[in-house]
Amino acid sequence: MRRFVVPLIVLVLVVAVVGGFALARSRSAAPKAASTEAVADPDAAATEGGESEGEGFTEGGDPDASAENHAGTVRVRNRPLDPSALAATGWAGEIQVANEDTWEPDVAADPSSPYVYAMYNRFGITCKRCPDPQMEVRISSNGGQTWAPEKPICSCTGVAWQYDPVIETTSSGAVYAAWMNANTIVFSKSTDHGATWSTPLAASGKSWADKPWMAVSPNGTDVYIAYESRSQLFITSSHNGGSSFSTPVNVNSDTSVYRYPNGFVVLPNGTAVLSDSKYSGGSVKTAGPVEIEVWRSTNGGTSWTKVSVDDTVFTGVTFETSSTTTIAADATGTLVVEYSGAPTLGGNNQVYTRRSTDGGLTWSARTVVGSVSANGSFPAIAAKAAGDFRLTYMDNSTGAWNVWYRASTDGGVTWSAPLRVSDATSGTSYKNASGFTSYYGDYDSIAITNGGKSVTLSGQGASFSNGPGSIWFNRQT
Repeated sequence: MRRFVVPLIVLVLVVAVVGGFALARSRSAAPKAASTEAVADPDAAATEGGESEGEGFTEGGDPDASAENHAGTVRVRNRPLDPSALAATGWAGEIQVANEDTWEPDVAADPSSPYVYAMYNRFGITCKRCPDPQMEVRISSNGGQTWAPEKPICSCTGVAWQYDPVIETTSSGAVYAAWMNANTIVFSKSTDHGATWSTPLAASGKSWADKPWMAVSPNGTDVYIAYESRSQLFITSSHNGGSSFSTPVNVNSDTSVYRYPNGFVVLPNGTAVLSDSKYSGGSVKTAGPVEIEVWRSTNGGTSWTKVSVDDTVFTGVTFETSSTTTIAADATGTLVVEYSGAPTLGGNNQVYTRRSTDGGLTWSARTVVGSVSANGSFPAIAAKAAGDFRLTYMDNSTGAWNVWYRASTDGGVTWSAPLRVSDATSGTSYKNASGFTSYYGDYDSIAITNGGKSVTLSGQGASFSNGPGSIWFNRQT
């Protein structure tokens, strides 16, 4: 998610101090009432073939990689992991793909070749006319085993800062990216596996724009980008592969709210479905319940209709860990939405899923997929073949924070046992045997490679607000 997602009242203040944007690292949300639905207990035995942690470690990265930015050469090392790290069974072992100070990653995998793409923000850029933070990409041509050097996605000289990376791939191997160039949402694409990128094209209107999320049809023709602008949710579309975008459509009429889009898909029949969390009012702790929504368009983005998925969750222990929503669709069009929220105001956040088999018109009862005894959030989900869904989330059930992985082969009806994939125990001051000190960024990411393997990317650090932090990667073997 985005550091600077805030309710409307707070947003006005943020706009006034945009010069200090890169120094503040926070997001916002709002709360609601406890659910009376029956839920599955993820702390009980798995219902779909569990996995467990075991010994052994296979390193999957190039610890000697270096990168250049516009200020010259900057050494970006993937620190080798301590050999005593307990690797998750069936996984290569966690590595850094970007060291301090990097934030809020997104990952994508080419569906027809072994390319994997990591996109994230880097702080501390010394080039005087370069953005700080700066949008970076790192590319693997072998499913995440090794990585090419980090590089900026664009020169973008004169842009104050860049935030909120979103990266997607198409069946042709093209790579699409969207992010914030200051308060403008831009789009760029690469047709040579990330070696070069098109000049960023403005996709948002002239008003302040924040928190973009993007959906791309499998063939890359249809592109949708949603974003927030002063309590209004806008969606723009392209039907020529991102060469041009429509005038953004304002889909909501309510005010004094903030919507946090964090999942967007295009179904096989062309229906576009966006997920978001809606926060009402201007106060983190006193506003009403959070509403989990989806917005649907069956006419190429000309119009959108809202479906309420859940309106019985609240902001939790901390605002950064409060409700976040994401969505994925399998090859048949089955949808699973994954989201977090507290059953009561100020309580521990829970992580839930719901599923839909009618394009998001109706939704199943919710299932708890995170620990019921811990504070959890930061959902990420991906899907591939019929019934095949993979998800991650973070929680502090070990006394430290960790990234947990679960999978479903029946369209989200049942899930494998939680598996800890944040399995590095050293390498930075904030990593130990229990996990890591703090989440770092508002969202994490998961993708599925052309070989059917899951890859995960997460931001981890010393603290959410000040860092330092870095981007960590793991992959199934």
